[in-house]
Amino acid sequence: MNYNKTMAWILASFLLLTAPAARAEKKDASPSADKTTVELVQYFLKVPTAEANPKLIDPFLAVKTETLPKKLRGRAAAKQAEIGALLRLHDTKKGGSLVQPLEGCSEKDFVKPLSMAGFFSEGYETVTEDELKYVMDKTKCSEIDLGCRFSMLIFYEKKKDRILKFTAADPIMAIVAESRGKGSGTRFFGMGITCMH
Repeated sequence: MNYNKTMAWILASFLLLTAPAARAEKKDASPSADKTTVELVQYFLKVPTAEANPKLIDPFLAVKTETLPKKLRGRAAAKQAEIGALLRLHDTKKGGSLVQPLEGCSEKDFVKPLSMAGFFSEGYETVTEDELKYVMDKTKCSEIDLGCRFSMLIFYEKKKDRILKFTAADPIMAIVAESRGKGSGTRFFGMGITCMH
């Protein structure tokens, strides 16, 4: 009988001692970015976007932010979104005044958790729901168009108000300025813009 109690105590002690090691092993099993990837991300977070090496943009955009150290994740995701928006704006501008829908893009590409809104302050402007409605009426663009072809980001959480942001460089901001009474027309890209549906 004493033997069973002793064995039970030894087994319990063993399980208690190995549990933290098993948890640590589990943590280490999650994928994490290598040193080169972390250095690439740090480079993009330090260098102004306009001065970044264009050859490094695609590798940076391919980084899975969830593999980064926690302190870099939010800022890296914001920088990826900023660069992605600038690339979309470039392509949209090249396309002229008739903006066509972008295949393969959906709300998941521009709707972010509300908790991430703080990472998108520098270089972004917040717009109101009324200003967004004005833009949509003027351009005939849907939220999908504005998120997929322009730079709109929507930060959302159930039962809370949305936060809407565009990059300051987005030509849509000329229409927002008009809605605020600070603009004098919606001529950009050399002509009026409209979305095709």
